[in-house]
Amino acid sequence: MNKKYIIGFFLLLSVFSKTYGQDISGKVIDEETQESIPYVSIQLNDHNGVISNEEGNFSFTISEQNSENDSIYFSSIGYTTKAILVKKATDIIISLKPEILELSSVFLSGKKLTAEEIIDKVEDNIEINYVVNTAKSRFFMRESFKQYYKKLKFNYKKSSIKEISKGLIDSMVNSIPKRTAYYNETLGDYYTNGERNYKKLNIIKTSKLYNKNQEVSIDDLQNKFMKVLNENVKKDSYLKIKSGFFGTKIGVDSIVNSSKNIEKIEKEYEQKNYFNARKKSINELIGNIFYDDDSDINVIHKSSRYKFTKEDYVYLDGELVYVISFTPKRSEDIKGKLYINTDDFAVMRLDYKNVNPVYDKTFNMLGVNFNHVRYQGTMIFTKLENNTQYSIKYLSHENGRSLQLDRPLTIIEKNKHVKGRRKQNELKLQMRFNIIDKVKRELIVFTEDVINANSFTSVKEQKAVDVKYFSSYNPDFWKGYNIIEPNQAIKEFTVIN
Repeated sequence: MNKKYIIGFFLLLSVFSKTYGQDISGKVIDEETQESIPYVSIQLNDHNGVISNEEGNFSFTISEQNSENDSIYFSSIGYTTKAILVKKATDIIISLKPEILELSSVFLSGKKLTAEEIIDKVEDNIEINYVVNTAKSRFFMRESFKQYYKKLKFNYKKSSIKEISKGLIDSMVNSIPKRTAYYNETLGDYYTNGERNYKKLNIIKTSKLYNKNQEVSIDDLQNKFMKVLNENVKKDSYLKIKSGFFGTKIGVDSIVNSSKNIEKIEKEYEQKNYFNARKKSINELIGNIFYDDDSDINVIHKSSRYKFTKEDYVYLDGELVYVISFTPKRSEDIKGKLYINTDDFAVMRLDYKNVNPVYDKTFNMLGVNFNHVRYQGTMIFTKLENNTQYSIKYLSHENGRSLQLDRPLTIIEKNKHVKGRRKQNELKLQMRFNIIDKVKRELIVFTEDVINANSFTSVKEQKAVDVKYFSSYNPDFWKGYNIIEPNQAIKEFTVIN
């Protein structure tokens, strides 16, 4: 954090010392080790709170309605909860003290259950602990997309068009960015009608952080290829594209016409699908919660496939919880930890990740190999105001995939309007590449308000979204809003011309 920002931070505190409409940014660390603590719950009241990111950083907006004598609470697994008065919230470093649990002072009589018995009780109480209401939930979601080409080769074999040479192919390949990244951030409300898979969405504010230069590079590549195509291929021809036994046909006219309007087409496509893509991301996150019947995190519903070990007891949000680890017995692929309330057997937190670096060979034949290399996430739940049921507080899921390809590629120009052979030109290549992509989605729910069925029905989704595009991190865009603090990679994201 630079000096300019720190000075501005303290000026902000002094200017709003009476109204307390202030922004606080900071970091949560372990008091003993000085290491950052991820996913710390930072709560001002039932309707105002955030969670620190994976680096322990947080940003928090205190509204003018709050008093200087209100307290901000910092709580995390294995640490003593720390409370700081709003008027004293001037430290940008918050240290939490590890909590030592004296089991001798904890009343555990009648609760000496095995790990398997505890898991059975979790399943028995799911419907009681996680009843889904007809509700309106205010959320913030960040989606991070990264792609890396470990290998990218198109080995030149043959071309009947002299302009399409090995040098051209190599230059085209070299023009493709080896690393790409972009980020979507969205603030809004999603509505549920009591059914887990039926939701409505209202986007309040959203942005995309991306590298426009990457698109320009690809545009230049496309223009270069289209110039060669226009000069050497007949307009009434069609291209037959083959890879081994598989092939498809496409008209040259359609390629040329599409290339002229590609930028317009891409923008229209993104605008049309931006809303649906965000809604799909939310549905996938929420639809993968452990208590959903179709969830891939089936550690409770398919408990016979896992081995459970009761490791410890800790406090979480003032509740005594069991710490139970799980590992797969046979064909399952995830391991992790469950934090289960000792009173009502609700899972208050779940951490999971894949067991092996490469665990799921979803496809491996004909020169194509598609694997998952990373699969991990966190689910955190909080008690509602009625203190009997739980709702989603934070969800994250990261999926890393590897696609390896070693396939022939043949492009043949054919024309049925000329005399003689239909075959006009031919290009042969061997495709060899390995692409690694990582997608991470995080969602925090700030408030959940129960609404009636008529209110849900009356919600009209506005699919036309005003997306703000940035080529570098803009700290002012979310000023005054509670969000998940961006990590260092996002803050340092800047396009270099």
